[in-house]
Amino acid sequence: MLSTKVFIMVFCLAVVHLRATSAACWSTNACIDKGVCTNLGGAAQAGHCTGAAHIQCCTCPRCIDETACRNSGGTPGAGICPGAANIKCCKGGNGGGGGGGGSTGPAPSKPTNTMLTGLADILRSAGVNVVEVAGWKTRGHGVMASVKGILVHHTAGPATGDFPSLGVVRDGTGSLAGPLAQLGLGRSGTWWVIAAGRCYHAGSTIDDSIYGNSNAIGIEAEGTGLPATDSGHANWPEVQYQSYIKGVKALQKAYGVATARVIGHKEAAVPKGRKIDPNFSMAEFRSKLG
Repeated sequence: MLSTKVFIMVFCLAVVHLRATSAACWSTNACIDKGVCTNLGGAAQAGHCTGAAHIQCCTCPRCIDETACRNSGGTPGAGICPGAANIKCCKGGNGGGGGGGGSTGPAPSKPTNTMLTGLADILRSAGVNVVEVAGWKTRGHGVMASVKGILVHHTAGPATGDFPSLGVVRDGTGSLAGPLAQLGLGRSGTWWVIAAGRCYHAGSTIDDSIYGNSNAIGIEAEGTGLPATDSGHANWPEVQYQSYIKGVKALQKAYGVATARVIGHKEAAVPKGRKIDPNFSMAEFRSKLG
């Protein structure tokens, strides 16, 4: 009886080990021929898909907007990136390890594990109005690991007022502690500098090493978020929209963030469809950044 029990125990442990080391692929759609995966710019991993040995789990090291990919000289491939339909695996091009093109040039600053205490000066260099919220230089959920991306949001706040969402963005909600973004943008085009450290604005993203809270600046622009459109920017005051462009350009220049890494929360958030902000065309927005 004891030997039988021992055998069963060993068998069960083996099954547990097999299951632990044979995790499923991140998506069943990503279980494709390893050669096709390589041609798309992805990396194939065995042991995560059912079927023939050549069917392997394909992951992409550079998931970006397809237009930005082409602009950087790359070739976009569909099917192996999470997120919106325009986010594709970019093979080749001059974007390096995940960035994409952009005409902002090399960064004079590559912050690592620090507070972003230069934010106010960076924005003023763009000629926009800036309000420094008391205590912003020490506010945050710890330091920023880096600045590799910029996430564009809208507040879905009140219908009137310049930046009535300041209190929420600074202090958080009952379920999520503030600060919720480093920067706020009012309807008048005025920028509020709220925090210099890590902020809870991103949630789960298509690539947390670029767009996660520790690696991306979050901007909450005041807007109701209605109608929930993905075209044009007709629902936004022109002065606010133009200031958004000016401010983001200045941040790109200061931190060396490629235009391909300026994305909307709706593009970054996973699972797909979790977020709708901002309610304007991100393709149009990026085209203005150069």
